[in-house]
Amino acid sequence: MLAYLCNPMKRIFPGILLLLLLASCSKFGRLQKSDNLDLKREGAYSYYDKKDYFRASSLLEGIIPLLKGTENAEKAEFIYAMCQYELRLLESAGFYFDYFIETYPRSIYAEEALYMNALSQFESSPVYYLDQGNSDKAIVALENYINRYPDSEEKRKKCQDMISLLNEKLEKKDFENARIFHQIMEYKSAIIVLANFAKDYPDSPNREEALYLRIISAFRLARNSTEAKKVERYRQTIDFYTNFADSFPKSKKLKELEDVFDYSTQQIAQVNKDSK
Repeated sequence: MLAYLCNPMKRIFPGILLLLLLASCSKFGRLQKSDNLDLKREGAYSYYDKKDYFRASSLLEGIIPLLKGTENAEKAEFIYAMCQYELRLLESAGFYFDYFIETYPRSIYAEEALYMNALSQFESSPVYYLDQGNSDKAIVALENYINRYPDSEEKRKKCQDMISLLNEKLEKKDFENARIFHQIMEYKSAIIVLANFAKDYPDSPNREEALYLRIISAFRLARNSTEAKKVERYRQTIDFYTNFADSFPKSKKLKELEDVFDYSTQQIAQVNKDSK
C-alpha cells in the first residue's frame, strides 16, 4: 500500500482514467441535450463505429422521429436496428429490420437488413423443449433471404446451415413429444404419433428409436387388452416388428424385439387354441 502511494505514476494513472471517463460522459450528455440534429446523428455514428451501441442507440432513438422524410432517415434507421442486434435485443432488432425492409425496399442496406432480420429471428429461437414459434418464423425469414438474393453465395450457405439447425431442433421437439406418450403409457396415442414422426422425418436419426417404441407400445397395449382385442393387437405388434426388421436389418434392438415377436406369436396361437 505504501509503495502504491509513493509511486506517482500509480496515483496519476487512475486519475487520468477518471478524467477520460468524465469527459466521455460529459460529451455524451452534451450531445443528448443538443438541438443540433446533425451533431447528434454524427455523434451516434461515431459511437456506433466505436462499438458503443448503447450510446449510439440512445442518441438515434431521440432523433429518428425528427429525421423522417429526410435523406438522413434511411441510414439512421438501419444503424438503430443494428444497435438493437448488437445489444442482443433480438426481438426488437427483428422488428426494426422488418420495418426497415418495408419502408426502404430499394435501400443500399436492404439486403443486409433482410439478412440481419433472419439472423435475429434465428438467434432468438429457443431451446427445443420450448415453444418453437420463433423457429418457424426464422425458417421463413431465412428462406425469404435465399429466394430474394440467390446470388449471395456466402450468406446463402449460412442461411441454409441455419435452416438445417432449426429443422433439427423442430425434429427433436417432435420426437420428444411423441416419446412422451410412450413414457406416460398412453400406448394407443403413442402408436399413432410415433408412426407420424417416422413418416414426417424419414431421414431422422431418431426414426429407428421411434419405430422401436411403436412396437413396444403396441406390445404393451396388447398385453393389457381384453381377450376380445388381444389377437388383433398382437398381430399389429407382429406387423410393426416385420416392418422394423425390414427397415433396420442390422439394428441392435432386433434381439429384444425377436422375443416380443415370439411371445406375440405364442399368444395368438394360445388364443386360437382356447377358442376351439
